Amino acid sequence: KRSILSSEKFYVMQSASSLCILFAVLSHGVFGAKLSLKESNHTSNHAVILSASRFWFNYRHVANALSIYSLVKKHGIPDENIILLLADEIPGNPRNPFKNKILTGGQNSLFDASTQIDYRGDDVTVDALRKAMLGKGDSQRVLHTDADSNVLIYWTGHGGDNFFKFQDIEEITAVDIANILNEMKYREVLFLADTCQAFTLGDFITAPNVYMIGSSLRNENSYAHHSDTSIGLSVIERYTHRFTQMTANAKTLSSFSIQKYMIDPFDFRRERAHVGIKQTAGTRPLNEVPLSDFFSNADIKNNIKLLEKPSLKTDVREDTSLLRMWDGMKTSMQ
Repeated sequence: KRSILSSEKFYVMQSASSLCILFAVLSHGVFGAKLSLKESNHTSNHAVILSASRFWFNYRHVANALSIYSLVKKHGIPDENIILLLADEIPGNPRNPFKNKILTGGQNSLFDASTQIDYRGDDVTVDALRKAMLGKGDSQRVLHTDADSNVLIYWTGHGGDNFFKFQDIEEITAVDIANILNEMKYREVLFLADTCQAFTLGDFITAPNVYMIGSSLRNENSYAHHSDTSIGLSVIERYTHRFTQMTANAKTLSSFSIQKYMIDPFDFRRERAHVGIKQTAGTRPLNEVPLSDFFSNADIKNNIKLLEKPSLKTDVREDTSLLRMWDGMKTSMQ
């Protein structure tokens, strides 16, 4: 192990060989290097978003999951490519003063009639998750990925050293997670865990082309960001809140790198935990990977590239109409 400590923030990076290195993170990238973003050549985007906690006092975990769900929906990933698992019916809970809403501040609810939950309540089990990620079981509620698919995996709830709890009833282990990834079909995977000791969930991952980010290291907790006096509970975790706030007003995520928006801003003094990073064979430097590779719809990006601007060769009135149509299509896709 080699430690490089400074007054700047730092995080842990773990290679596939399980060697941990502490890196100082400068505001403009690792060791000050400025690398250009390089989009993946994937052809589709998919997401598995899980809140595995039951009971009203875990309100914040549902809010975490729905914050990520709202982000990927905003950037074009369709519901048919998203598996959303919520272990408790928090929006409709009798204790919720804002019926059928999930609020983390302000009046905009993260839950509404358009929210499509694939697994809820008792249906959220380790076996259901495994089958959904491997494309087995109910064809309407599983991933349909191939070798050209990028997959975002986001989990929030209660975790410990090498395990993640489901509804205080069962657990999935870090070995189970590694085995699932070994069987999945994908081009690249971003596995983001916001839970206590989150980074330990990636200890045994060896499948290629996997980026694993944990909001806390072994023996560290992942803390809530703020509470709402009307609800009487903490309403969102620090890591998820900060990440989604930084990307909230972005029209596109293609110019935002994982390094700059998922690593650099999270220092121990603010989060009270260190962010852990693991990259397996085949992955790219994090300051070359745009958020759009995992949080946006590749179909939209590819369609924009395929649209060629009409040339002025025939009737001017006809060409003007074509140009307006081209501009409108491109704008709507962005």
